Parts: sequence; structure tokens; C-alpha cells
Amino acid sequence: MNAVIAWFAENKVAANLLMVFILIAGALSLGSARKEILPNISLDLITITVAYPGASPEDVEKSVITRIESAVYDVEGIKSLTSRANEHLGLVTVEIAYGYDVKEVLNEIKARVDGIGTFPSDVERPIIKEISVRNLVAYVLISGPADMRSLKNIAKNIKSDLTALDTISQVEHTTNKPFEIAIEVSESSLQRYGLSFTEVAASVRQSSLDLPTGVIKTAQGDISIKAKGQVYWGDQFEEIVVRALPDGAQVLVRDVANVTDGFKAGLSSAEFNGQPAVALSVYRVGQQNILDISDALKKYVANPRTYVPDNIKVEVWQDSSVYFKSRMDLLTENAVGGLALLFVILLMFLRFGLSFWVSLGIPISFMGAFWLLPLFGGSINMISLFAFILVLGVVVDDAIIVGENIFTLHRKGVVGLKGSILGAQEVAKPVVFAVLTTIIAFLPMVFLPGPEGKLMQVIPIVVIATLLFSLLESLLVLPAHLSGSKGDKIDNIPVLGKLQARFSYGLERFIENVYKPFLEKCLKWRYTSLFSFIAILIVAFALVASGWLKLVMFSTIEGDTARSEVTFAQAAPAEVVRQGIKTLENAIFEVKRELKQETGEEQILHIFTTYANETSGSIVIELAASENRKISGTMITDRWRKKVGDLPEVTELTFKSTLSQTGSSINLELSSNSLEDLKAASEGLKARLAEYDGVYGITDSFQKGKQELQIELKPVARNLGLSLDEVAGQVRQAYHGAEVQNLQRGENDVKVVVRYPAEERSSLWYLENMYIRLRDGSSVPLLTVADIQYGVGAAYIKRHNRRRIIQINAKIDDSINSEIKVMTAIKAEFLTSIADNYPGMRWAVAGSQKDKAEFQSYLKTSFFFALLGMYVMMATLFRSYAQPLMVMFAIPFGLIGALAGHFLLGMEVTLWSLVGMIAVSGVVVNDNLVLVDYINRKRDEGESLMDSIREAGAARFRPILLTSLTTFGGLTPLMLETSLQAQFLIPMAVSLAFGVMFATVVSLILVPAAYHILHDIEFGLMAKLKEPSSPKVSPAADALAAGIDGVAGLASTNMPVSGSAPDFGMDEKRQWHVGLDEAYEQGHKDGLTGSTPRTAPYDLEVLVASWEAGWDDGREELEMSGGKPAKS
Repeated sequence: MNAVIAWFAENKVAANLLMVFILIAGALSLGSARKEILPNISLDLITITVAYPGASPEDVEKSVITRIESAVYDVEGIKSLTSRANEHLGLVTVEIAYGYDVKEVLNEIKARVDGIGTFPSDVERPIIKEISVRNLVAYVLISGPADMRSLKNIAKNIKSDLTALDTISQVEHTTNKPFEIAIEVSESSLQRYGLSFTEVAASVRQSSLDLPTGVIKTAQGDISIKAKGQVYWGDQFEEIVVRALPDGAQVLVRDVANVTDGFKAGLSSAEFNGQPAVALSVYRVGQQNILDISDALKKYVANPRTYVPDNIKVEVWQDSSVYFKSRMDLLTENAVGGLALLFVILLMFLRFGLSFWVSLGIPISFMGAFWLLPLFGGSINMISLFAFILVLGVVVDDAIIVGENIFTLHRKGVVGLKGSILGAQEVAKPVVFAVLTTIIAFLPMVFLPGPEGKLMQVIPIVVIATLLFSLLESLLVLPAHLSGSKGDKIDNIPVLGKLQARFSYGLERFIENVYKPFLEKCLKWRYTSLFSFIAILIVAFALVASGWLKLVMFSTIEGDTARSEVTFAQAAPAEVVRQGIKTLENAIFEVKRELKQETGEEQILHIFTTYANETSGSIVIELAASENRKISGTMITDRWRKKVGDLPEVTELTFKSTLSQTGSSINLELSSNSLEDLKAASEGLKARLAEYDGVYGITDSFQKGKQELQIELKPVARNLGLSLDEVAGQVRQAYHGAEVQNLQRGENDVKVVVRYPAEERSSLWYLENMYIRLRDGSSVPLLTVADIQYGVGAAYIKRHNRRRIIQINAKIDDSINSEIKVMTAIKAEFLTSIADNYPGMRWAVAGSQKDKAEFQSYLKTSFFFALLGMYVMMATLFRSYAQPLMVMFAIPFGLIGALAGHFLLGMEVTLWSLVGMIAVSGVVVNDNLVLVDYINRKRDEGESLMDSIREAGAARFRPILLTSLTTFGGLTPLMLETSLQAQFLIPMAVSLAFGVMFATVVSLILVPAAYHILHDIEFGLMAKLKEPSSPKVSPAADALAAGIDGVAGLASTNMPVSGSAPDFGMDEKRQWHVGLDEAYEQGHKDGLTGSTPRTAPYDLEVLVASWEAGWDDGREELEMSGGKPAKS
């Protein structure tokens, strides 16, 4: 290592070429790197979707869900199965365990599901796919006073234009109401012509098709034969012949049915600012650039290639590149601002050249990280940019340590190349180990589980790469640039020189007149100092435990959009659902008008309404930018909520204006095979939760379904040759519809459905009098062959790991109660006895509460191994088993500053705060590594313990202070940011900035005291081991146990100390009969004289140490009293 440092310092050309290479490689990589809002990751989820038209949730569960679960539950790599049975549809979600290949598990699941041969005949083909985060760039909205078909035609043309562009590959319809050709056959028409429903459906199915019929082999070649009869449009379906009569007459489809070529029945539609709308989603795929796609969209919308009527608007909405640019601007502005502040701070204490070259470490390190990022599959996204802002505060620490050490040697007269080489070599080993321990601290984040872990994986990659290049720059490039520096303390620039002199000499006076005496006091009263820090640490943790400092996964951050989602009861009429969503929309338009009148500016820019399906909808509002808005999003949603009031048939209505969940919550899951037990237990659990103060918004996942009619065959049906399957099939075809074809019309899938008209499908009378066809062609009313009973079916059925479940959710007011207290109470009072009260029932935490518990469990395990790795590194450096423990003992104390910063600024401690605290622990270890290494080197050179500690504290004061000030200064612009993009990062910045400031105190006060205490303990243990076995406990051990300042470490005993054989010469008294107390007292007297040299009159190591401790204390008292010791 030393040879490499010397070679680069001597060869400036090599150092400069290395620097230029890193800068150029980083710049080239930055230009070509993939840019996206979020990395494209797999969520470790596989979904199995199976349509079962016309089936109730119970039928879907019994015939579809349970069979899929039984087939796949034992596939290796599956962590859990979550299922939901809805009307007409079953959904099974498979969560993949950490460490398994999702593609392999997906293939195995496909093979298992494809092997199921017991699905009912009406069940459609299962769709099995992996769920991943897709990179949405923006929406293109087409809106205006036009019908849905016209809007969809314009959207289809725009989609074709966009995908023809070089920069755009993937565009999809978001609010896509599917096309459908409905052939509605009334019962009266069927009776008039003597037709059956099945006959009409079969005619359409068999007449509209294209079929290959063979090949004619001729001399000129093969000629294919094809039967062509496929029709694609509604008017063509009207001409299909249903029956040909003997007299030549024909019964056509139009004679017995109304054909509608339109859209699938239902509420699925959208509106933008009150006008009908169609939305196109534009995605980034592969190596495409989010900024290029956004620019292409804006250019196209400004000048579309396809014809767009004047009253139709085409707009780009929710362009995510805006957030990406904001984050880039944030990084750039804060990097420039932080770099400027850092440079100014360095300039106050160091020369201009030294400050410049140290500061240059930031762009070099960043460019090196940009160069390596694509090699590890990384990209320029919001998470990686966050990581660069995080590392901005610590990237120059090693450069400051190396540069300041070279500066110190230059001031001592070791100038030029020699000073640069020696200065870098002196601190190379602790700096290298300091960077390695920081890397180890961040390594667990590489393996964080779950989708969140994959998103955060780029943070340690960026931090580690940046630190490695920073280390490279500080040891190989910086010494070469400083080799030409002179030994002047300050620059010869008039104003700057005076400032540097004031700061430099002022700092030296502070060290000499304030810090050194204070350090000596703290060392003398080291146990009091230690207990003081422990008391402060206890207070800091008490602030968290008591709720003064709130601990949440993510802080509450105002968004630039707000949304309301509403769900209606399954039995709610379509008109009630539509009117309810319209009421929500009208309320927000009214709020929009009021806010503009009150503030004079638009506070709500756009309103997007979605009618999702028959029972739910949502409204998204785009607000003015948070930094320019005069009213908060929370206040806007509160006014919106009051305007809406109560809506009929609503089961859930939510309003949200923040980017994360607000407040704590309880998420519990009850599982059992008995639905009645589940309902009873959930009601009991909700009642118990309602008794706790601060718990509100208690809901469960059970929803009463809509009424259902149950058909049971009469005995006469058997006599007529009817089976239940035949009757059910005919009823299902008539009311749900028989899908006879699925056409590909251009880019659109069009279903052709034969069914009863809407008026007949909405009347019980028509059902009871519906004609059932017998095998001989005759027909009888349904009531003749079946009884119809009324009941209530489930709205949907949720299952987890092959058992039915009900989820219970509640919110907690953190100012009144806490999640821990509520969970402790509900476990003791209800959950522990739930299996006794309801046999076979189990409970578990679910939702965000489960995710938080798993995350915390991983952190505990992983960071234990990280601490173990840090210990091994430091033990190797110090060649000591105990000293690494002392340095690691200081890590929790470094967190005091981070917690204090959150408390002073009134902020919550979030997941990002914890990331900042990891960086703080790295800074604490870095500073202490260099400090302890300096003490050890001085002791190896023969200096006393007290002198070594004093000299180390004074020598390391400047670099430790500079690393803290530069970190704080580099992060100050970020902490003062008000933009939305900065709100995520501010908790991290506060943790790091305030943490490193308190880490300065820890490194300069606590660690020296802890070092001396460690020496006391080693000394006491040594004395204990050397004395003969005796039941009497030494006063030294008593003193150590009691922690008495001024006595601890000065081991004393009334028993003789075993040593070498007695010498009955003049040393007999001083060797054989002298106790440790006497040796200490003698040393103390000799130190007070000021003339006795620091040479102990003993041979035994334990007596020498005791005498030297007394001499050191005596000399300190002499110096503090103003006496002048004689030159020793």
C-alpha cells in the first residue's frame, strides 16, 4: 500500500490520468445510462386469474380456487397463497419466498395448473403471469363532448402514431371499455318462430367463421382451399340465417333479435374535467429514456399527426419525467450548494489549494459511481439519486483526513513530496479500514427482502461505489496534487489570509485553552463522563419510547395529487352507483370554484373521474405545486369530505392527499374454515378494539352480498328427462349470455354474446316464466319444473394459505395511544384465547403491520452480522480484542444527535431516518478508527497513556471537526428545501447532519475517556490475575466496580504481589514488600516534585504501571497549579 501511494505521489502524470479517466468514464456512462422514475423490479408475486362467467363467489371458491390451491400449494419456493373469489372471477396470488427464481416457480405453477382437468366446462383458460413494477411515463388523455366510440377511434389512431415513433414502444388503453356485439333474443320472438335460445347461438357460432378445408396439388403448385364466412360487424350478424323453412323462407337473426354493435354493458368509463375521456398509458421499456419519451409526447401533442376535431383536447397528464427532473435538479442544486459550503468551510481552516483538491473528491467519486452503476444493473432513477444525496455528506471524509494530515506535516516542516507521501501513508491504514467498515454497515441493505428491498438495493451500491472511488482519490490522486504545497499555514491572499489566520489561530487557541483542559477533566472524571453520556442516551431512547419522537415507516408528505375512492354494496343498483360517483365529482368541482374565489389562483388544476366497474369508482385531482399552493392537500380533502356528506349504499369511502399512510394502524387476520365463526370472532375483536382510547376507523373485510335465487328441480323435471345441469345451463345462457365468438377486429378483441334483452334480465317474472326446452323440442315454464328460493350470497370470499379469512383494520391516534400498547393489550385480552373460543381458528398480523415486523426482523439479524464484520475489521487493525468493542460501544451514542435533530425540528423518525443513522454509525467508526490508531501509535512510540490520549485528541480535533462541519454544510441546502421532492430526503439529511455533529463530541470526549477506562479494566484484570488466590477482594476491583473517579484503574492491594524471586539487595523493599497503593503514592509524590524523571524504580510490570499512573496524576496537578516541572 505504502509503495503504491508513494509511486502515484511521485508520478503526477499517472495520478492525473487516473483522475481524468474516472471523470470521462463517468461522464460517458451518465449520458448513456438508463433514466427512469423507478427501477423495473419484480414484486415476487405471481397471479392466477380464472374467469367463470355467471358463477357466484361460493361456486368460484368451490370449483376453481380450491382446486388451484391444492395443485400449487406445495411448489418449492412459494411463501404464501392469497385467494379471492368474486362473482364470475377467481384470483390466486402467489408470494415467492426470498432467494427463489420467480421464472422457475412460474413455470412449475403453469405446469401444475394446466394439469387440472376437473374445472367446470364454462371455466375459461387460466391466465398466469408474474407481477412487476412497470415504468409508466405519462398518460395521454383524449377528452371532449363526444361519444365513446369516437373518442376510442381517435385514441386508436394516436396510439398507432405514438408506437411508430422511435422513442416509444409500449402504449396501452387505460380506461378501456371493451367492444361487444350483443345479440339480444326475447322469449316472445323465440316462441313466435318456434326457436330455442341454443339454436340461435349455434347458428351464429357456425355461420360466422373462416375454415381451411385442404390443399389442391396442381402442376403449377399447391393451392389452398378456404371456406370464408366470418363476419365482423353488427349489421353483418343481422343477416345470418337461423333457420331455413321448407317453402324457401328464412328466419334471420334480425327477425328474432336486436343486434347492438357497441361496448360491454356496465359503468366502466372515465371523465376528465367533467368531459368524457379515454386515457392512453405510455410506458418505458428496455433501455429507453424517460426524458426522451416525455419530450416525444409533448411534441406529438403539440402537433398530432392524426386528425383531432377542434372540440376534442389531447393532453399529457401526470408526466413522471417532471418528478425525475425535479429530483435531478434537487441533486444538482444541493450538490453545488453543498460543495460550495464545503469548500468555504475548508477554506476557513486550510489553504486554498488544499481545499480545492479535497473538494474535487466529490465530482471524482460521483463520476466513478456513475461509471460503475450500469455494470451492476443500476440506472439513474429517483432511488439512486437519493443515494447520491445521502453520500454527499460523507464522501470527502477520507480526503479531509488525508489532506489535513499532509497539511499538518507541511506546517511541521516536512514539505513537498516527502510530506505528501508520509502524510498519506500515516493515515492510509485507518482510512482504508474506516471505508471498509462503512461498506460493511451498508452491505445488509443489498439483501433487504421484498419489493421494498429491491427498490432500495441501489442505495448501498451507490454508496459503496462512491466510497471506493473516494478512497482511491484520497490515497492515489490527492497526495500527488498536494506534493507541491508549501509549509505556509495560510494563503498569501489579503482578505482570505486574514480570515484563515483568524480561524486557524482561533482554533488552535480553542484547542489549547478550552479543549485540552476540558479533555483532561473528562479523563480524570472519566466514569462520570461515561455515565453522563449514558444518561443522555437513555433520555434519547426514552423520547422514542414515550412517543415524543414518533417512529413510522414513512413520514406524512403532502402530494401534488389527491384522490377519493368509493365502493358500493354488491346489491347497489347501477343508477345509485353512478349518482354516488357523480355526487363526489360535483363536490370537488364546487370546492375548486370556492378555492379560486378565496385565493385568486387555481388550487385544483385537473379532475379525473373513473367509473371502475358496477360497484366502485375513483376521482383523482391534480393540485397546484406544493411549494406554490396556498392551502394544503389535507385541508382540500377535508372540505371535499364535508361537501360529499353521506352517500347511499356505500361500504367504503376514502380520501387521501398524502404520499404515504398517515398514523399507525392495526392489521389483523383471522383464519378458519367456518365463515360463521369468522364473522362472530371479527365482531368480538372489533368490539374489543373500540374500547381502547385513540383507536378509530375499525373495519373488517367481510361484506354482505346481494340477494340470490336458488333453483331446485321438482320431481316432475326428472320425469320429463331434465337434469339440473341442463336447466342451469339454459338459465345461465339467457341471463348471463352465451359467448359465441371472440373476434379480432383490428387491434381490438370483440366478444359476440347472445342473451336476453335487458328488460327481461331485470325482472323476476321473466325468470319464473322462462321457457325451458325439453329434449323432444317442446318447452315448459321454469316454475313448472323447478322451485325458486331466495337467499343471500357472499359479496366475495377471501382466503389465505387455503383457509377462509377476515381481515380487521383499525387506525390509531398516535397522540393518544400507540401500536405497541394496543397490540400488547389485544393479545392478552382477546387473541391468545381465540383458539379456545373458536376451535380451529388462528390469527396473524397482516398488511403493513406484517411488512413492518418482517422488515424489523431482517434488520436485527443482518445488522448483527454487519457489526460482527466491523468488529473483525477493527480487531485486525488494532490487533486487540477489546479496542473494537470500545469503538463500537460509541456507535449508539452517535445516534443521539440524529434523534435530537428530529426532536428539535419536530419530525418523525422514518425508514429514511434509519438509513441516515447507518451513515452516522459509519462516521462515528471512521473518526474513532483514526483517533484510536493515533493513540496506539503514540503508545508504541513510548509515550505515556495520558500524553498519548491528550496528543491524539488535539491532533485529530481539526480533521474530526472538519468532517462534521463539511457534512453538515453539505446537507444544509437539502434540509432547507421546501419542494415535494425533498420531503422524502429531509429525515435522512437531518439524521446524518445532526448525527455527525454529536459524533464529534463522542469522538473527542467519550472515546478518549472510554479508551482510558478500557486501560483501567485491563490493568485491574492484570492485577487480579497476578495476585495469589485469596477470598479477599482487592480494593482495586471494588473501585472499578463502583466506578469511582480518580481511583479506578489504580489497583491497590494489601496482599503481596507475586513476582520474580526476591532480591535481598537494596531493591528488596521496593520489589517484594511494596503494594500497588504504595507504588501509586510514591509515583504521585515524584510527579509533584517536578524534578523526578518518568522512570519507575521497579521491575515488576504491575508496579511500574501503578507508579506511572501516580506520576501522571501528580504531574497534572503540578501543571494545573501553575508550577513548572523540571525538564525530564
